[in-house]
Amino acid sequence: MERGWTIDIERSHLEACALAGFTAIRLLIGLAAHRRPGGLNPAILHRVEAIIDDATDLGLAVVIANNPDPELLAEPQAHLGTTLATVAWLTHALAGRGTELILEPLAAPRQALDNIWNKTAAELIAAVREHDQQRTILLGPRTMNNARFLGELSLPRDEHNLIVGIHHYWPITFTIQGQMWLGKDHIFGNPHDWLGTTWDQTPAQEAELRTGFAQVAAWSQATSRPHGIPWGIWSLAPIFAIYDQQADTFHADLLAALID
Repeated sequence: MERGWTIDIERSHLEACALAGFTAIRLLIGLAAHRRPGGLNPAILHRVEAIIDDATDLGLAVVIANNPDPELLAEPQAHLGTTLATVAWLTHALAGRGTELILEPLAAPRQALDNIWNKTAAELIAAVREHDQQRTILLGPRTMNNARFLGELSLPRDEHNLIVGIHHYWPITFTIQGQMWLGKDHIFGNPHDWLGTTWDQTPAQEAELRTGFAQVAAWSQATSRPHGIPWGIWSLAPIFAIYDQQADTFHADLLAALID
């Protein structure tokens, strides 16, 4: 929904996803960019609802993800109240929808939110529950929902209609090679220098993945939250694209790797 780093979703894109075998879409919208006094821009809300209608008509579940919120990430104390109000407005507007709609009140928390994420997550959950007791919520750990910080995540004990989402980046020198939005001074180096990194399915590479997912399973057991890992991929287009916008079709090799 945010021009420049996502695409303008059309029904044909949703039809392609359903035909390919996907079961859900995750629709990102920067709520902060669409606030108006007393609520959200009606035109944007209408657009979101139209996409939800098209997707669910095709049998696709929909996750509405609030991302990004740069002011909140930089100065949470100053902007959290506004974000909570915005999440509440959206929840209220969509409260009549069925279980095929999931709300992610803030995706990829990071920066100044990292040290207060558990408290902030609880407040975001409360903002949703104020207007919708039945809506499934999606939230994850700090630092861009990085699974390595799952052990630090603490959720309200009485909140069980919630999906804990993790973002998987390993090995980061392969998955995010060349993506300079990560910054030149990343802890693992400059992403530009990673260009050409390959995945060779070596025992060491596989062991790293198995260890990471074993830690996820252990957290699930320790917190008595059912363990299952449905997956999604970022993104349809234009970055990390699995869909060729010019040809209006999926990249066949990538689709086969995901679905077959």
